[in-house]
Amino acid sequence: MATAVPTRYWFPCSKDLLGIGVTAWSQEEAEKMALQILSKHYSGAEIAGCVENIDIRNLDQKHVIPNMRLPNIVGVWFPMLVF
Repeated sequence: MATAVPTRYWFPCSKDLLGIGVTAWSQEEAEKMALQILSKHYSGAEIAGCVENIDIRNLDQKHVIPNMRLPNIVGVWFPMLVF
């Protein structure tokens, strides 16, 4: 029996935001979370794509990696915001 595993998504963004990292059960769920982050914290920024199964080793090593939550837990892992 196969066990469902959540997927890491990376949403590159416009403006000064590098992107939004989300782990979710579906791309639709991940995009909803990313859009909530944009509307609450980054007015005017837009999602500029989606990378499914992002390899976090390919993300910015000097900014993203040291400033992210654990990417294997469902939820937003970058940016690391307090809600």
